[in-house]
Amino acid sequence: MLDDTFARLVAEEVKNKVTPEQKDYLRLPENWTRWQRALTVLTNNLDQQLESLKNEERRDTENYRALGDDGVKLLTESLSEIEVRRKKILRFKFHVDSRVDEVTQMIALGSDAVDERLRGVEFLRKAIERHRELLDEFDIEPTAVDRALWAALENKWDFDSVTDPGD
Repeated sequence: MLDDTFARLVAEEVKNKVTPEQKDYLRLPENWTRWQRALTVLTNNLDQQLESLKNEERRDTENYRALGDDGVKLLTESLSEIEVRRKKILRFKFHVDSRVDEVTQMIALGSDAVDERLRGVEFLRKAIERHRELLDEFDIEPTAVDRALWAALENKWDFDSVTDPGD
């Protein structure tokens, strides 16, 4: 796989937008150091984006303040937009940094630890699937919590949207 394609795969994996097969591909021991390097490059890119936002904030503050009262509204809008972008970058960076830690741990501990972790994940996957089968088998109406649990199999976190667990 080309480096650019691999880097995109790594970024999409951090966003939980990859197939199980793609995730398994990244978890192959021969890809660990390449995965770690791609994450490091991504982290550096995010740091550069944050620095660029700081510079943009300074530049806009100087430019709009020079306009006096007319610039106050423009400055407020600009700073608000910059803050939204900063929060998005920081949120993504948090997940990238977490993944760096995970991959570094995989490299340090070796494939046996990863295999054990994957076995645990597979065990939980099978348990959730069996839970769903049992509800169907016994004709039990699923609740919002059940549906959120099933969504986890698709790498979706729906638990925060549960307002009434009995729904």
